[in-house]
Amino acid sequence: MGETQVVNSSHCSLSKKVLTCASCTLLTLPLIYILLYSPPSFISYTNLLATFQAHGTSTPPPLQPPQVWLQCDYGDGKWVWDDSFAGPRYDSENCEMKSTEKCVTNGKPDNGYLHWRWQPAGCNLSALDPAEFLRALRGKHLAFVGDSTARNQAESLVCFLSTVSRPETVHRYEERLGRKFWRWVFPAPHNVNISTYWSPFLVRAEGKSEDYGMTQDTVFLDALSEPWTADVDAMDIMVISAGHWFPHPAVYYDDGVIAGAFSRPDVNETNIGGGFLGVYRKVMRRTLEYVNAKSSGDKLVVVATIAPSHFDGRYAWNHRDACSRPKPYEEGEAEVASTEAELRKVVVEETVAAAVQRQRWSLRFEVLDVTRMASMRPDGHPGAYITKDAFAGRPVPETVMNDCLHWCAPGPVDSFNDILMQMVGASG
Repeated sequence: MGETQVVNSSHCSLSKKVLTCASCTLLTLPLIYILLYSPPSFISYTNLLATFQAHGTSTPPPLQPPQVWLQCDYGDGKWVWDDSFAGPRYDSENCEMKSTEKCVTNGKPDNGYLHWRWQPAGCNLSALDPAEFLRALRGKHLAFVGDSTARNQAESLVCFLSTVSRPETVHRYEERLGRKFWRWVFPAPHNVNISTYWSPFLVRAEGKSEDYGMTQDTVFLDALSEPWTADVDAMDIMVISAGHWFPHPAVYYDDGVIAGAFSRPDVNETNIGGGFLGVYRKVMRRTLEYVNAKSSGDKLVVVATIAPSHFDGRYAWNHRDACSRPKPYEEGEAEVASTEAELRKVVVEETVAAAVQRQRWSLRFEVLDVTRMASMRPDGHPGAYITKDAFAGRPVPETVMNDCLHWCAPGPVDSFNDILMQMVGASG
């Protein structure tokens, strides 16, 4: 992963920055606008000028009235052992989430994964306060859109908020594959709606993403017709989390014709330009452009970077030690893989470009940068413990079903929501 730069507002006063802005050319004005006058940024601003030049604009956006914002790169830090740990944040036993993620109930023995706390390098990160979170969301709709990592984060959040107010599940749309669309409503005085939309490619797709019995997908790059698109204007806060499905074999259509293929030697089609990373960039750009065009009111759009899985390459995916490590990686022990680093880069660059091109200052784009923090937590997955009272104290057989992609709840995924709380709180 490349070097990152964090904006530090202590290096110079706001007035000095404004004077500097006055001498900038039109080319750099929108960049300064993002850094100084947008609500608090939570991303590492990687290559911002190059990103801006790639998307280009001749007219700077109108500047929002100056405000002093505290900048913090929550994605840069380390996991520290929390001696004050008094028990899990919530009891997932009675929560509506996939049973495979209920690691405590399922008997995962190495519960040290619950004791680690994410400590950003340049600031502190408070644990989410469920009562305060519900107050901040009062009367609003929070939607998680994307693949099963979006659902994983949503379910852990809903479970934690349930310790304050029990929600009603008003929609359960499930198919063979899993939870396509769920909505929870927290009653008055909160009147908060939280929804999940299954859309692993963000655009329309047919094949394995709809039926695990199939081996590949057909993806329609210009088909923004997924259920989430019909509801986008009603979303006050939108969390987009997708990326794990893009490296899968697929054929791509664009504007009604085949645009290419990826990892499909069985079809007589050329590989799509840029590979799956090029597809990911195109889809992410079109998604954010669509959100920009279709949002009429105040909205916070949070785009999550990919959280890597931890299938140990030394073993088969169904070996008992595929992800059995009992503690996080230490600094320098493991690096973010190149694929995940490139997927993260796409999210950062496309979200910055969307912020430059946004049509209203009340539409806010942020990056939930979880790639590095997640990459350090091989201990935080269910692994072989995906059923209630798995193995009942007996030795784990050598061959088992493993989940080394999703996160235990409670577990590391709660830190993603701690950062989300900071973004929601900053939006007022």
